[in-house]
Amino acid sequence: MRADAALRRPRTLSAFSVLLAMQLARARRSWRQYIIVSSAMPSGIAILLRAMTSHPGKVLALQIISGNVVLSVAITAIAMLAQQVAWMRQNRTFDYYHTLPVGNSAVILAILVAYLLFALPGIAVVLTVGALFYGVHLQISWGLIPAILATGVALSGIGALLGIAARDSELAGLTGNLVMMAVLFLGIIPAARLPLLLVALSDALPSTYGVRLILHLLTGQAGSLAWLVDGSMLLLFSVLLFLAVDRLSYRTG
Repeated sequence: MRADAALRRPRTLSAFSVLLAMQLARARRSWRQYIIVSSAMPSGIAILLRAMTSHPGKVLALQIISGNVVLSVAITAIAMLAQQVAWMRQNRTFDYYHTLPVGNSAVILAILVAYLLFALPGIAVVLTVGALFYGVHLQISWGLIPAILATGVALSGIGALLGIAARDSELAGLTGNLVMMAVLFLGIIPAARLPLLLVALSDALPSTYGVRLILHLLTGQAGSLAWLVDGSMLLLFSVLLFLAVDRLSYRTG
């Protein structure tokens, strides 16, 4: 049994690398637009909030920057992914993938990773703009990459569910944008300033834990406890949401 598992693991990685290469090839003509989209809106919101707040303070400034980093991830993981999944379901593209030895979740994750690779330059722009306009020092570390990836995977479960449930790609795009804006505002506004009802809603969103983990990383305070608590919550959301995706995968047929 162990030998079979050892054999399946390389095959799974190989299949996923092929899926990822397919998605990167599909996106090779539009990667510039992906970078612009993932940087323009979050950077613009960060600049707008800075212009409207005379003395935001370091804590709020870092919260805004972290929230806009997660917004950049949410644009790809929720809005763009929901529309893409709905389009693939509409055009029966999943029928092609069903002929391959891969599941729907692997296809969705490959699309997400391709989007995130193009979103990384946009996230770098958001961090640079945030540091310059708010005058704060950010601790940039390699830990940001797994934190961004974990946040993206958790949020992509929401995007995939929206794409599966939507009637068509236009409705999926509209719904994805609405959910993305909820993620934005609940991520930027500190929990202490939210009504109790919205605090409960914020706790039920994976983006909250992504913002908190990225905030800890940017301040150099991401110890083992932060990874254990926030990382575990992101993992839990990812597992639950993709189990739901697999349960509803018949809708993609």
